[in-house]
Amino acid sequence: MTELIKLDQSNPFLTSKVKRRSDASPCRILFLYPNERGMSTIPPSIAVLSQILKDEGHTTSLFDTTFYKFDDEISIEDSDLTKTKALEFRPVTESNVTESDLADTNQQLQQVKPMGDIHEQDDDDLHFKKTTRSAVEDFVKAIKQFKPHLIAVSCTETTFLRGVKLINETRDMGIINVFGGVFPTFAPELAMKYDEVDMCCVGEGENAIIDLANSISNGDDYSNITNLWVKKNTGNITKNSISRPVEIDKLPQVTDVGLFGEKRFYRPMGGKIRRLLPVETHRGCPYTCSFCNSPGQNRLYGDGDFNKGLSFFRKKSMDLVKNEIINHIEKYDIEYVYFWADTFLAWTDEEFNQFIDMYSNIKLPFWCQTRIETINEDKFRKMRDVGLDRITFGMEHGNEKFRAEVVKREYSNEDAIEKMKIVEKLGITYSVNNIIGFPDETRELAFDTIEINRHFNSDSLSCSIFVPFHGTELHELSVKRGYLDPNVICAVSNSGESILNMPQWDKKDMTRLRDVFAMYVKFPKDRWPEIKEAETNSTLRDQLSNEYINTFWSKSSAKIEDDVAEAAKGLI
Repeated sequence: MTELIKLDQSNPFLTSKVKRRSDASPCRILFLYPNERGMSTIPPSIAVLSQILKDEGHTTSLFDTTFYKFDDEISIEDSDLTKTKALEFRPVTESNVTESDLADTNQQLQQVKPMGDIHEQDDDDLHFKKTTRSAVEDFVKAIKQFKPHLIAVSCTETTFLRGVKLINETRDMGIINVFGGVFPTFAPELAMKYDEVDMCCVGEGENAIIDLANSISNGDDYSNITNLWVKKNTGNITKNSISRPVEIDKLPQVTDVGLFGEKRFYRPMGGKIRRLLPVETHRGCPYTCSFCNSPGQNRLYGDGDFNKGLSFFRKKSMDLVKNEIINHIEKYDIEYVYFWADTFLAWTDEEFNQFIDMYSNIKLPFWCQTRIETINEDKFRKMRDVGLDRITFGMEHGNEKFRAEVVKREYSNEDAIEKMKIVEKLGITYSVNNIIGFPDETRELAFDTIEINRHFNSDSLSCSIFVPFHGTELHELSVKRGYLDPNVICAVSNSGESILNMPQWDKKDMTRLRDVFAMYVKFPKDRWPEIKEAETNSTLRDQLSNEYINTFWSKSSAKIEDDVAEAAKGLI
């Protein structure tokens, strides 16, 4: 866990300590988003930061690596291909994007494309084909064109090294940088060891980015700005205090999502390509899952021990949520809403009813995720009636004792099954997230997760191999057990194998189980010997994958439904 620097109680949101002088030129900030996941949606954080900078009179641009194909020693596992192989993605068989839409998109892209966004993808690839052009060369071009005073790198632990490498390749251009996001927040000591990193933002960036931009504009020293760790020329590091959490209802009502360009508005959802944008409804989470960074944020911010009672977990007002959605519809013609919240139903009953009232006048299909414990028949019926299209639940593990003691999720399997049946009764399409490879887990324990999933009729299910990210309780446990070097940066390798070195479970066996996890869940148990063989027989695995897709994801006729029912015989 990162060293806790004392909280600055006197710095409320956007009461900036540094004001830009009237005669100072605007600061030019180039955001670097070193993303390697082609089908991910736009992150709200960059859109918010860009908007508040523009509102302060500064200029922003973006270099987004989403559409670049990397093939080097730090390339992370292609999660989109892995999820497809492991039958987590329903194949895209329909598209809401017509030829006319594509022509309009291409024309609009030229109008809204920000300076420095130089991606050139073919529209007939539905926005997901990656280019083999050099990201470094294009990044250099973006810097030369935009001439930034500051490069702001927004990264997770998975993408940190890609950001570092791009900075390294352009270091001779002399642009200072700041790294922000969950990884610099929870491992600033480790991040600052890299020569390429000039500053880290520990915690939220809204206050820091304004003060930093204003200081650069004024030509002033910025080494004492809250939330920033600043590396001096001597190599010494100034570690500043953390400011109070931002008051999210004072955030701009319209964020700068256009910075990313229209091609990033498209994402596959439930077998269709959807034109969507994310809308943040909550920041943080009230729950304490041991594999997640949100509890670490609560600890970092002192569990809400502030003069005005603010905590890291905050909920946006419905007016702010509504205004953002309306803007997305009117300005960007979205057809789908992607609600960005760790636990969508972490609302009071009054707040939930406010959402239903607000969204009943919008009724666009939407996706969200929530915890199994929050399932309530009345609430889910109301969400369905105003547009809920798909929802995702985190099961994570199927062994009650292990789930409570290691994963820190305390509920019974019986209760989980009962609540999931409510969702099925209402005809709501849903998916279930699962994780294998937790510290001290065995293959046998992982099959408990398979077993509980066999009680559900989910449209899709995921199986991820556990990654011990910094700032999580399970990172500390992994280090304590001797399964992990504390200085390892937990990116996902090309092999997709676990980075934990555990004697009780072979890494390759774990990966093979992940790839056929969905088959064990959906096919009858008398097929399990065949599936076990497919773990090491790629030809057989491909055959079973095709059968899975044709059986469980086909919509061609009522007969298929009968076939699915027949294939499901023998499920627990």
